[in-house]
Amino acid sequence: MNAENRYQVNASLFMLGEIKRRQEHVTRGFQLLKRKAEALRFRGRQAAAEMVRTQVLIGHTLKEAFMTLAAVKFTNGDSNAMVLENVGQAKLRVKRVPENISGVATVSLYPVEDINISDVSRYAGLASGGHRTAEAKKAFRQVLRILVKFASLRNTCILLDESVRITLRKLNGIEKVIMPKLRNTESYIRTEMDEREREEFHRLKMVKAKKMRAQYLNKLQQPADRNGPESGDSSVSSVQSSHKLAIGLGPTCLMHTRLDAMSTSADSGGDFQPVCYPHYWDDDDLLF
Repeated sequence: MNAENRYQVNASLFMLGEIKRRQEHVTRGFQLLKRKAEALRFRGRQAAAEMVRTQVLIGHTLKEAFMTLAAVKFTNGDSNAMVLENVGQAKLRVKRVPENISGVATVSLYPVEDINISDVSRYAGLASGGHRTAEAKKAFRQVLRILVKFASLRNTCILLDESVRITLRKLNGIEKVIMPKLRNTESYIRTEMDEREREEFHRLKMVKAKKMRAQYLNKLQQPADRNGPESGDSSVSSVQSSHKLAIGLGPTCLMHTRLDAMSTSADSGGDFQPVCYPHYWDDDDLLF
């Protein structure tokens, strides 16, 4: 397995549990981010649709406002200089209200009319065309309210769009980088642990085979010692030859082999089952 596609960890049970715990946390975070992205998209689509409607309304309201301004100019003449001279404090103010949309901090703008401030142009057009002037003031005040709403929606759409991009970038990073690395790391740890278990099982089998071989050699030497020195040479030679024959047969040797040396001895009265070893095994090969 490529080391770049996994984390550099030691293969152990502790690390396996740690990787599993990280996978659970990453999966939970991925689901939460996915829900957040869906909520932001839904709220962004709502804000975009409302902004489109507000933009259409702005065009219609501006058209009506400028028509009333043209009527005022036709009735009273050019009154821009008088209006600019009487400009004082703003009667219509903008209030900033912070909002939280699925963890994204936004600011909504609301128009607020201050009733404590007097209107310096309330008597404008009193001599002639006062009705037209009042309609023009009302129309432009409505345009200003719609513009404030449009600015608030546009600011919300921009913030939500940027937040959706960041959230999707995080989701792609988790899905394409972090989660595959955690899965590859878990697979690597399991593979290493299985390999160690197989090596340990093979080592135990080899150690057991060495012990059985030692026991078999001890059993072969015991009858030779009891028969004495005269008959010991022939029995030992026959036992050694039969032992070499049993070892040289390899893994496919017959388990039930009658040894002539064992049948001639006084203590042995039945068949002996020797342990079969491969022909290439040696004493040094069984040491670990």
